[in-house]
Amino acid sequence: ARALTHFLAFASSRSSMAASMAAMSTSASGAAMDGEWDEAAGVWRGNRAVDAGVEVPDPLVIFGYGSLCWRPEPSFGEGASYPCRVSGWGRFFAQRSTDHRGTPKSPGLVATMLSDAQLEAIGLREAGVPPSSTIGMGYEIATESAEGVLADLDFREKGGYTREVVLVQPLAGGEPVKALLYSATPDNPNFDKTMLDPDAAATVIASAVGPSGSNAEYLSNLTEWLRSLEIEEPSLFDLEERVKAAQGTS
Repeated sequence: ARALTHFLAFASSRSSMAASMAAMSTSASGAAMDGEWDEAAGVWRGNRAVDAGVEVPDPLVIFGYGSLCWRPEPSFGEGASYPCRVSGWGRFFAQRSTDHRGTPKSPGLVATMLSDAQLEAIGLREAGVPPSSTIGMGYEIATESAEGVLADLDFREKGGYTREVVLVQPLAGGEPVKALLYSATPDNPNFDKTMLDPDAAATVIASAVGPSGSNAEYLSNLTEWLRSLEIEEPSLFDLEERVKAAQGTS
């Protein structure tokens, strides 16, 4: 409970069969449908996030809650973007990263979004308490760019993530908007429940480095983004201090 409080992706006949199975397991945008896991690489087979059969919002809006907050994909273009809130979902550093902020031999730790229902199902939340709430960024994607954006994100989120659709509320007001969210659910192989202990998470983040840079930088960029909006997220700020202490820089 305390951890949650703190911190509360042969022959021609056989070749034809393989091709048919591949077509069945991949959506039109390229996202994997079957969720088969590449153990050695620590990512979904096919290097794509799992589709899960959700209906992509039209027009397309992307909800970013990690590095997309401060570094959107170039393919997003010049559409509107705005801070927004999703209710019923919380942000947690509980997803091992082998392709961005760590490596298969030394995984880092990045953010995922977990729904309140998922948290209750794994015993990390009591039913009936007020819903979780998380601030992220909403990005409106032009229709002509949507297919390319989905392909980019499906590849980017190959390390255990699955597509979800949520309602987000722009902080500036207006009507709620349907948005596509990539969530690393508790049943994906890179989800690590033990990392909900902030000291355990800080130890990993303090030293992990991957192709996208240092793990500590990832966390620092996220907390800086939150502070730029004057948004308080105590669990992340506490984690940041623990990382600095683990690095000897506090």
